[in-house]
Amino acid sequence: MAALRARLAQAGPLQGAALPINGLAAELGVSPTPVREALARLAGEGLIVRTAAGYAGVVHDPASLSGLYSLARVLTLAHPASGWPFGEMASTGQQLTGTHIGDQALVEALRRVRAQLAPFASGEEHVLAGVEAERARLAMAALDPPRLRASLVRRFYARRVAASGPILAASLGLLGERRI
Repeated sequence: MAALRARLAQAGPLQGAALPINGLAAELGVSPTPVREALARLAGEGLIVRTAAGYAGVVHDPASLSGLYSLARVLTLAHPASGWPFGEMASTGQQLTGTHIGDQALVEALRRVRAQLAPFASGEEHVLAGVEAERARLAMAALDPPRLRASLVRRFYARRVAASGPILAASLGLLGERRI
């Protein structure tokens, strides 16, 4: 499943592209059963969708991408500073941990949203200036006062919400140069 998850993140937005079970199994050198199980789980996480013919990539538009960024903002702001989720800052946000037992649901929700946003990381880098510096600054924000930390998170996601259309276009290879 980790191999499929990584491939989905690196592939960029699939925009409804079919994910043939037998083809993926052959590429990965495994039988179709574990691929089918992994795809079912990934569909449950919202990374792909189940169709009548099997599985396919989620179709995104600027509004749905903006909604994902907004949800990530809300979940990040709800996360306690003691378990700051940007320590491993990447769009995917693997390695998130909860500091309290009640944080596990929040951590899982944030991990899923970040995984859904992972295919757009290259589009963010293409469209937005200073992405790496911005991520590095957020990684250190756990040490900041709560108001400053919240301000940084809001600004981080507001840029992405405002640029969701160009980010989607860049992720799909439709833009040639930086715009923002």
